[in-house]
Amino acid sequence: MPQPAVSLISRGDIARYLSISRSLELARIAYAATATGDALHSSLGHVAAPDGEFHIKGSGLVVDGRLFAAVKVVAYFPERTTTLKLPSIVGLIELFDGANGQPLAVMESELITKLRTAAGTAVALDQLARPDARRLLVCGTGAQALPHIEAVAAIRDLESVHLWGRSLERARATLAELRERFPDLRSDIAQDVSAAAGRADLIVCLTAATKPYLHPGDVRPGTTIAAVGSDTPEKQELSTDLLASATLVCDVTHQCAHAGELHHALEAGVMTRADVRGEIGEVIAGQRDGRRTQDEIVVFDSTGTAVQDTAPAAALYLATTNAPTADLWAMM
Repeated sequence: MPQPAVSLISRGDIARYLSISRSLELARIAYAATATGDALHSSLGHVAAPDGEFHIKGSGLVVDGRLFAAVKVVAYFPERTTTLKLPSIVGLIELFDGANGQPLAVMESELITKLRTAAGTAVALDQLARPDARRLLVCGTGAQALPHIEAVAAIRDLESVHLWGRSLERARATLAELRERFPDLRSDIAQDVSAAAGRADLIVCLTAATKPYLHPGDVRPGTTIAAVGSDTPEKQELSTDLLASATLVCDVTHQCAHAGELHHALEAGVMTRADVRGEIGEVIAGQRDGRRTQDEIVVFDSTGTAVQDTAPAAALYLATTNAPTADLWAMM
C-alpha cells in the first residue's frame, strides 16, 4: 500500500487561519487537556550549538474527536538577523495521526510559535491577574514582544504599555510598530526596569537573560508576572527570592523544574516542588486555585508546552484541506 502524501501548510495559510482569537481559544483547550488527561505526555529536548541552540518538543491531544501528535524542532541563532538577514528563530512542525503514527503535515513553526506562545501567556494572565490589571510592562523587545502585547490586549482593556530591553535601537523600532498597531494605547520605553516594574500590574518577561533583573523590591503587591524567557537551564529573569516570595503556577511543572525559573529556586534551596500551587491547565479546569487574594504576587513560569503546538497544527491541518501535498517516499 503506498504511503499517503503529506500536506505542506504555508505561512500564508497559518496567517489566514490563526487569528489571535482563535489562538487564544486553542491555547485554553490545550492547557485544559493537560489537566484532564486528554493530552499525550509533553517532553522537551535541548541541543546546544556553538552559536545557538535547538529545542525539540513533542506532544499530542484530541482535536475534533481525533488524536493528533506533533513534534517541533526550533533553532535559535541570535546572529541570523545580522549574518543572514533572517529571523533569529526558525523551525518546523511535523503533524502525525496520533492513532497510527502516519505523517500528515509539515509546516513552518515561527509564526505558530509566536502566536501560540503569546496566546498561552495571555490565557494564563487572564486566569491569574487581578480583574483591574491594565498596566503592562514587557521586558524584551524581540520577535515575541508585539504578539504578546496584541494577545494581552485581547484579554484586558490595557491602559498603558511600557517596553524595556537592553537594545535601545530595537526598543525604539518595536515602539514605533506598537504605536502604529495601537495608536490609541499609551506606550513608551522604560529606561529603568525596576522603576517600571513598580508601576505595572502585568509584567511579561521575554528575554534570554542569564542573570535575574527583577527582584522582590521591584514588584508591588497584586502584580502578575509571566516569566516566558527562561526555557533552558542557564536562563533566568527573576531572582530566586522573588520567586520564593510569590505564588507560583507553572505551565508544565517537571519542565520548569528542569529549565524554568523554578529550576533556579530549587537549586538555591529556597523552594520545593510542593511550593508550586499548580499548573495553569489545572487552574483552567477548576482543579487548582489561581490567584486567591488581591495582594499576592503571582508568577506564571512558562517553558513552553508542546501541546500548545499540536493544537494549532491540528486545527490548521483540518482547516486547509486544499493545501499542496508532497510524496516524501517517492523515489527521485
